[in-house]
Amino acid sequence: MSRARFAAPLAAVILLAFLGAESARFSLWTTLDEPAHLATAREWRYGPGMVSNFEHPVLMKVLGGAFLPRETPPMEIDETRAGRAPMPFVFAGLVLVTGLLARALAGDAAGLAAAALVAVEPTLRGHGSLVQSDVLVTFFLVAAALALELAARGTGEKTPDLRWLVASGALYGFAMSAKYSAFPFLVVFAAIAALRLASGCFSSKVNERGARRSKRADNSTRTGGRRYPLHFLRNSLRTFPFVLAFLVGPALVTLFLIQFLAFAGTSDAAFRAGIAHEFAGLPQERAAVALARTFPRPIAAYGAGLLFVQGVAGPGERFNYFFGEISGTGHRLYFPVALGIKLTTATVLLILAALAVAGVLLARGARRRRLLAARAFWPAALGGAYLLAACASNLNIGVRHALPVVPFAIAAAAGVMRTLIRRRRSFAIALAVVVLAAGAESVARMGHEISFGNLLCGGPAGVPPILSDSNVDWGQEQGKLFERVRRGDLGRVGLAALLVDESGARAVGILGQVVDPDAPVDTVFFSRFLWDVAAAAEKNTENYPKFIWIRSWLPSLRRGLEARAVSIEPFGDTQLLMRLRPAMPSTASPSSPPAPTP
Repeated sequence: MSRARFAAPLAAVILLAFLGAESARFSLWTTLDEPAHLATAREWRYGPGMVSNFEHPVLMKVLGGAFLPRETPPMEIDETRAGRAPMPFVFAGLVLVTGLLARALAGDAAGLAAAALVAVEPTLRGHGSLVQSDVLVTFFLVAAALALELAARGTGEKTPDLRWLVASGALYGFAMSAKYSAFPFLVVFAAIAALRLASGCFSSKVNERGARRSKRADNSTRTGGRRYPLHFLRNSLRTFPFVLAFLVGPALVTLFLIQFLAFAGTSDAAFRAGIAHEFAGLPQERAAVALARTFPRPIAAYGAGLLFVQGVAGPGERFNYFFGEISGTGHRLYFPVALGIKLTTATVLLILAALAVAGVLLARGARRRRLLAARAFWPAALGGAYLLAACASNLNIGVRHALPVVPFAIAAAAGVMRTLIRRRRSFAIALAVVVLAAGAESVARMGHEISFGNLLCGGPAGVPPILSDSNVDWGQEQGKLFERVRRGDLGRVGLAALLVDESGARAVGILGQVVDPDAPVDTVFFSRFLWDVAAAAEKNTENYPKFIWIRSWLPSLRRGLEARAVSIEPFGDTQLLMRLRPAMPSTASPSSPPAPTP
């Protein structure tokens, strides 16, 4: 297929992705991380600079801040939608680079199919509209991988193309400025890059001409093939200094330049005051303050951010909910399960089928193994390493933390299936069936961008009992909730939720958060996430301060409201609507939850 014939359908897919994310930008309500991102974005744009929210790097704040009006809108959702303006473009960019990476590895049909699968995935599309770093870092990681693939193909002289290699490093620098998880992953990326460059011309020529190799040529390499792994490893070690100089070096320089520009408008005094305020009472306080006094702002800020993430992601710092239990440490199977039920059924089955096929192909001879390595190893290694890193973490609060796995897994699956199916037309038809099935399921679940649950778990209604996901619960359906309250017949309304858009709640007359079962309200919208956590907290015996705090009030709130309830019915994917009997005379009133023990 010519470039023009490939570009036309790819452009259509990219436009579809952009329009889907643009629609979600307005339909989804404010989610948990967005207010913190936007508050810092406003500080950066209009003063006093980058002085808060060190938990997240600067790039998302700079992008969001560029679109914020000078005057803060009276409604929080308007501020959120303004800050989201660049994100549909980022999501469209992710579709583009995924398609180009898959095309480079496995041909035109693979590129179009991979781009289309990313575009129609409801979970990716929903997160692609939010002021969050997950799709942003995914875009830059895939773009860096694409640039590295082009660098490995060389200049036609069996040497890497330095222009693309430096570009890969620069793109990875942007990834590190988008999300802290990309910083330690640079070691993995560099190691796999050395392997890819070592295979270099060999891999690209196998990919282009391997299918036409004769059996005689295959037999002639069989004896030497026994020594090939050792030779390949030796070449990889020789390549590693090259990777350090032309990939890791540019990545770190790019990160520093972005940090330098982001903190250019922040004074030393304001920066140090912000560090002191953000880290007050945390175990990392002394180290963060020392960084602020010792190093320039760009370096100190990034180091402080890494310290902050280390602190808030430690054991017992978050409620990790999985299959009816909460834990202070991460569940190792959380992210595989989350991806398995948050992607469309067709995409999940494609990836699983590719894993099975890869196992068969590895046992089918040297030529098939070479083709498989050329077409699938590179994205499979990156996606698999990122998934393993996510599984090793103590943070299970949303599938979004594993989103970089998805485009790499799709590209690798396309490469595996191309190795299995030799006829191009048959290959294209097989991928078209997968894309159509994924698209049909996505259309059928329209409106469930983030809280999507595929057919394997019974759809959105089946998600909460399996996997309470922060992104299912923390705000994106508040618009529907406010509209229901505005219609009336609910009496005095309170909320039991982790996040409330206070301006939106006030506008429809919601009294506030309910933390006492005798609160003088007639109706309560109870968060499904808190409902699940309340039941799990009663079974939990861990003595982390936050777990002791949650057990001190949430289970009794659930039991008390359940006893008062006349009816309990689901409201969307994220809430339970509880109609209550009148409370006994009490001085209790809707209020904020008690503060957790430090």
